[in-house]
Amino acid sequence: MRWVQALLFFALFPLSLTHLWGIGAEIHEAAWAIGLYFALLWGYVLWLLVQPGTLKRRNIVIPTVFTAIVGVLLVLGIQQLPFVSLLYSATEWSFSPARLVGFVVGVGLLEEAVKLLPIFWLAVKLREIYTPREAAFYAGLSGLAFGVAEAVAYSISYTDLNTVGMAYGVVGSGNYVIMEFLRLITLPFLHCVFTGIAGYYLGLSLLAPQRRTALLLLGLGVAALIHGLYDFLAGSWLGIAMGAVSILMFVAYLRSAEHITEHITGTSAVSAAPTSTQAVAEVNTETAQPIGEHA
Repeated sequence: MRWVQALLFFALFPLSLTHLWGIGAEIHEAAWAIGLYFALLWGYVLWLLVQPGTLKRRNIVIPTVFTAIVGVLLVLGIQQLPFVSLLYSATEWSFSPARLVGFVVGVGLLEEAVKLLPIFWLAVKLREIYTPREAAFYAGLSGLAFGVAEAVAYSISYTDLNTVGMAYGVVGSGNYVIMEFLRLITLPFLHCVFTGIAGYYLGLSLLAPQRRTALLLLGLGVAALIHGLYDFLAGSWLGIAMGAVSILMFVAYLRSAEHITEHITGTSAVSAAPTSTQAVAEVNTETAQPIGEHA
């Protein structure tokens, strides 16, 4: 009956907002509410797509809250560092290789690394993640949280620009609605996909400790590359194509998850990934081992 509860929630939640605020809603309140609504919707789609198995509420809360608050602040702070600020400033240049480097090495790499931080902590430090599917799911949630927080900030700025633009007859309300639609619905899911791919590689690294560093760097590099390419091409049809490629890549990884796991570990996917019970038993019998070592 869970699908019935989900159906009722997603059908009636927007309607409840009209009764909650009436005509007195502030833009930041509305943006957070709508962003949260679509984040939950995409989260449900992500769960159906990834099929991560049994989940813990704490492991859902940690990456979403961390990324939406601490992660966003980290990105804003690191952006101010000299070399990073130079990379970000390059994204404002004309269409050039330097602009692409700014989007990939600056925006893409920084944001994907920050979004992956809580997943790395859950997986390596707390040993709460055991499979690539689990890692991809939690990483996707982290990406959604970042995307929503970013969308709220942009929504406020879009509202201010629209107000000024309409006063001078520069822009119409249609463009404003489209931009809000893009920021609150589409881009959070793309953030989810980018980080989900990085999370998948993190999950693989847990099953192949001898290749952990290589797999982590590869996953982060792939996520940063497709993120940066999308940003570089955004505003054109090629940007839409890059978004489609990113989503299809994520789906392809998930469809091939067990096969890739067997190839990486040299064993079957079932035997390679410990169950929660096995993991707890392992921790109990290895209390002398530092918690940050191989999971």
